[in-house]
Amino acid sequence: MLERVNGGTLVLLSGGIDSSATLALYRRRSESVLAMFVDYGQAAAAHEQAAAHRVAAHYVAPLLSVRCNGLGTFGVGYIRGRNALLLHMALAAVPFEAGQIAMGLHGGTPYADCSELFLAEMQRAFDIYCSGTIRVVAPFIDQDKRAILAFCRDVEVPIDLTYSCERGTDPPCGTCLSCLDRKALHVG
Repeated sequence: MLERVNGGTLVLLSGGIDSSATLALYRRRSESVLAMFVDYGQAAAAHEQAAAHRVAAHYVAPLLSVRCNGLGTFGVGYIRGRNALLLHMALAAVPFEAGQIAMGLHGGTPYADCSELFLAEMQRAFDIYCSGTIRVVAPFIDQDKRAILAFCRDVEVPIDLTYSCERGTDPPCGTCLSCLDRKALHVG
């Protein structure tokens, strides 16, 4: 499931369940871990960033915050190119010469950028810049959301610190796909 890489690990941390599970996994491995939050203009940016700060503080992981302006305003649902953008922004910001960039991608979605093929293509792009010294990893890529939630419960990931609502409302809207996922999993 995980490839060991010498050097550091940068975890892309949205403040949601999947990325929080990814951070917990790498912190349990006692590797040199830091997290990165990206504000790319998403409606939930403020709530997600606050959750990312809470989760990073819980795991005593330094948190980089990056803002990308000028892309426009994003609504609810699929955002074309988002995961590739996040990975490339992480590559540009990563403070080590060798290691890995981890994402909380998981199986069971219809999105092309949540697949083994996507990860392989992103690795090919990274190799142009880094000749294999920075790896792209997604430790839950072959698992579904229920398996991630089971992992979270097993290792006591503080799900109550996370935030998942594509509309960015407080309280969460309860109707977007992220909110529906949380309801289906019986997560508050």
